[in-house]
Amino acid sequence: MVKYNFNQVTKLLEKIFKAGFNDEKSILAIQLDDLEKITDISSSDITIIIELKKAIKT
Repeated sequence: MVKYNFNQVTKLLEKIFKAGFNDEKSILAIQLDDLEKITDISSSDITIIIELKKAIKT
């Protein structure tokens, strides 16, 4: 399991919330096209989103 920096995760959550994904249901529904709505997203951010979605599902 990869460990992520708390600040990195916090900043990503702020980006996700600003883009309108502000509850579990909307985060689980994020698709590739939706990533365009999230400003300044990096490849590591995408990895964190994938891990976040897995965590929400379980």
